[in-house]
Formats: sequence, structure tokens, C-alpha cells
Amino acid sequence: MPATQAREAEFKLAGSTITYRKAPIDQMLREIASIGYAGSPTGYREGASAEQTKALYGSYGLLSAPGYLGAKFWDMTESRKILEAARKQADFAQQLGLTELFVAENCFAERFAVAGHVTADRADQVSPDGYRVMAETLNEVGRICQERGVAACFHNHAGSFIETRDEFDKLLALTDPKLVFIGLDTGHLAYGGGDVVDFTRAYAPRFRALHLKDVHANILDQARREKLTYHQAQEKGLWAELGEGMVNFPGMFELLRSSGFVGWVVVEIDQTMKATALESLTTCYRYLKSIGL
Repeated sequence: MPATQAREAEFKLAGSTITYRKAPIDQMLREIASIGYAGSPTGYREGASAEQTKALYGSYGLLSAPGYLGAKFWDMTESRKILEAARKQADFAQQLGLTELFVAENCFAERFAVAGHVTADRADQVSPDGYRVMAETLNEVGRICQERGVAACFHNHAGSFIETRDEFDKLLALTDPKLVFIGLDTGHLAYGGGDVVDFTRAYAPRFRALHLKDVHANILDQARREKLTYHQAQEKGLWAELGEGMVNFPGMFELLRSSGFVGWVVVEIDQTMKATALESLTTCYRYLKSIGL
């Protein structure tokens, strides 16, 4: 392909089982498939067989979408354990035919308490040494994944050390863009005060996968005004179905089309206020189709 020719964008739609909270796996996969999604996230579990997993998902006409590796990347004493977990996750992803893996900082209570209203002068920020260790470990995870044909996609999360735009920018500046890609969560970035379109404009070529959720602006305003914790805000209905909140998805996808994005787009409404998970995921799917995905 000539260097001047942009590749055509491709968005593979997946529905996350997280919206169901507690339901039999056969119900979740059957309903996700019935809506029209192409896949659902599949993470490594000890003793899991890639062949059995593919057969299970395939029996519902679904593909496996990227899984998730959460860890304390900033903690040097955790590095060996993290790299071993990354090998298992990347091997499993490769066996499933996946080319992306979400990787993220673990959440913790102190940051959950201030999620959505984090300030740069707080004492619970990761230290400069912590950023350095985080970047070095993520680069090594990226190498492990790359050796297996998998892209390590960093995923931002409220309640972790990488929630705000400033924190995300610092980490991305320290990591190798050829080893560590972006697996943006639109809802968590908006909750943390970031502008999704502006972030996409800055980093679109580095995107390899997405988690999509929307945010109700009135609940976000209340959370900030009353200093609600993450879980309090979520219980009040923070998360919105796509197109029903404040995130500018058409603007984001326009930029991703221009950059030639190819990858999985995972609808992940952490907690819905709709009557059922089926209604929530159906609403999101229809919205994505209405904007051309």
C-alpha cells in the first residue's frame, strides 16, 4: 500500500458481559449475539482452553474480543508477576486469534474515593519514580505481546493512578508508542474530566481498541459538587447508554476514520439504569449503527 494511501477504517463491535452483572454465560452470549454484535470480550483464566473458549463463543456466532490485564504497573516488586501474567494473557489472545489486549492500572480505595474530582495537588498521585517503573513495565509487556502478534493497549480507569487527562498524557509520553498502544475508555476519560474528542485528536494513530460508555452530565456535576465516591456516583446512574450522555461519539469516530483505525470497539456499560442488560446493549448497538458503524 503506498505510503500516501490511508487504510480504510474498520470497527468490529463487541458487547461486554459486565452489563449483566450476574447471569448465566449462555444467556449473556445468546443475547449479545441476538442484538448483532460480532463478539464479546474473552480474558485468560487459569486452566482455560482457547479451543474450548472459541467453540463456546462460536456456538453463538460470536468471536472473542480483547481481554484485560489489570496490575500494579507502578510497583517494581510486582514486575516479575506482571510479566508472567502478560505472557499467559498474550499467549491466550494469540491462540484465540486476537491482536489486542487491554492493560490497565489496578484501582484502589483511596482513588475510588476521589474519582471524578481528582486534583493534581493530591497526595495520592503516583510518584515520578512510579511513572518510570510503570512505563518500563508496560514497555516490557508491550514487547511480550508484540512477540505474539498482539498489541498491548493501555486502558484508563477512574479510581486508578491513570484517570485524568494529565495522568494519561504523562504515561503516554514515557512509554514507547511502538510497544504501548491505547485502549481508550470513553466514559472513564470523560468522568475524569477529559475531552474525548480532543484526546482522540492528539493520539488517534495510537488507538488499537476501545471501551465505549457514555456519561450523564447531571450526575457527573452532582458527583463533583457533592464529592461523591466512584461507587456512589455509579449507583446514582453515572453511566449512560451511548448517545444518551455527554460524550461526542460522532466527533471521535470521524477522527478515527481519518486515522484508519482498525480494531475492536467494545460496548461496556458498567452499570445500567435500563430495565435489563439486553435493553442497554441493544440501545448502544442501534446508536452505533445510526452513526455509521
